[in-house]
Amino acid sequence: MTTSTPILAIAGLSGAGKSAAVQLLENMGYFCVDSVPPSAALPLIETLRSHYDRIAIGLELSHPDFVSDFKTQRDRWQDLPILYLDASDAVLVRRFSANRRRHPLATEADGLLDAIQLERERLEPARDRSSFVLDTSDLSLRHLQFKLEELLLNAKRPPLTVSLVSFGFKHGLPVDANLVFDVRFLPNPYYIPELKPLTGRDPKLQDYIFADAIAQTTYARIRDMALEFLPLYLEERRTHITIAVGCTGGQHRSVALVERLSRDLEATLDDPTYVLQTIHRHVADSLAEMRSPVEAGATSRA
Repeated sequence: MTTSTPILAIAGLSGAGKSAAVQLLENMGYFCVDSVPPSAALPLIETLRSHYDRIAIGLELSHPDFVSDFKTQRDRWQDLPILYLDASDAVLVRRFSANRRRHPLATEADGLLDAIQLERERLEPARDRSSFVLDTSDLSLRHLQFKLEELLLNAKRPPLTVSLVSFGFKHGLPVDANLVFDVRFLPNPYYIPELKPLTGRDPKLQDYIFADAIAQTTYARIRDMALEFLPLYLEERRTHITIAVGCTGGQHRSVALVERLSRDLEATLDDPTYVLQTIHRHVADSLAEMRSPVEAGATSRA
């Protein structure tokens, strides 16, 4: 069968996610028909191919006769890619137990595990003939969708923009922040006359901040947490994450930590899937207050 229409047959173990994959493929623009015996699959595809841009057929292989039909006809399917969904025995047992579903081969087997293993043996010809084998043991429904998009639509994982934001708590929490770190307990340069006019971008002020042991360990934990979490956000197909570090006024401590975090993440995440941007949200506000004639009576502390 030769066709320019994207066509896919879906097979796999009961409980491995075939019905879920069919529903997801419908959302991806496929016209889907599930539980089709192999002998009816090719005639059905020929009927549908002139009407739909994408077609997905879920094969019904739970009956021994249907497996025999598949073996007989598989040579005619040279141009028909097959996606085979698999999962571990332990995961399949857990899924059937959680959903209280009856396995299709329950009457032919001695218990659920035996039914799963019997079906695995019967479907081995379909697995061998498959163009793609997808193990769903560790996949959520959302991750199954991502895998299908990557596999069938050549969908690339979108880059993750990471905004590193310093801010002042006196101005309010950033409403767009995903992770917020409060560093107001660190030594405050506001009270040192020669450091007070500087910002956290100044090397002299950074030297003062990071000379403190608590500042060093605090920063290391923030950096390590960011490095641990960012790949997980990327895996979830997030497109934007904001990591916010706050001190009182947003001029000294938070800025110094964000500057170092930006430098270290840029060196560590040498990957085009991450886009880093640094934002110092309240530096200008803090400096303006410092220049104001009423600054002496203000309660802000940077």
